[in-house]
Amino acid sequence: AEMARVLADSNHVPLHRLSLLVHSVSILHKSLDGMPEDENWKALTRNSANLRVYIMAFDVKSDDMLRILKPSIPLERIHFDSYVTCVSGAVVDLISRQYDKFLTHFILMNDVIDMSGFPDLSDNRNEDPLVLLAWRCTRLSLLAIHGYTVWAHNLIAIARLRGSDLKVLEVTEESIDFDQGELADQ
Repeated sequence: AEMARVLADSNHVPLHRLSLLVHSVSILHKSLDGMPEDENWKALTRNSANLRVYIMAFDVKSDDMLRILKPSIPLERIHFDSYVTCVSGAVVDLISRQYDKFLTHFILMNDVIDMSGFPDLSDNRNEDPLVLLAWRCTRLSLLAIHGYTVWAHNLIAIARLRGSDLKVLEVTEESIDFDQGELADQ
């Protein structure tokens, strides 16, 4: 928060890019109380109107991500990488709602070794958060998913929603799952 206040000062040259690394180990040793609040982000973007933020999160719990992701962050790129924790559908949904104007890159990687299969962000809901992300985030040009279940019909929906604007759609083959009815048709 203090860094955001200093950078928001009109005496500083406006920022164009800010990269933030959030790691579970850092969160263990430091409280999230010092993170910028929404008013800090608003002040920073007033002085730096073209600012775009890139967040890389390593093993950050979904509850912590919900505390970090403020509505006024001009989030352009986000990269989740997990070895212990998994990102929740609620976090993906929040990102698609709050950052629909700026988000261009969304990378979701899960290296958790779990014999019961990959986590499914849709949680048996009608709306898949990844499909909603593709629908809401009209500037999305890169979507990479590794180690999370992506249903084949939702993958097709994502590709159709973004069309040729989606330059990179990268999904691990093992992440793609089919409904039993779809398998019977193929």
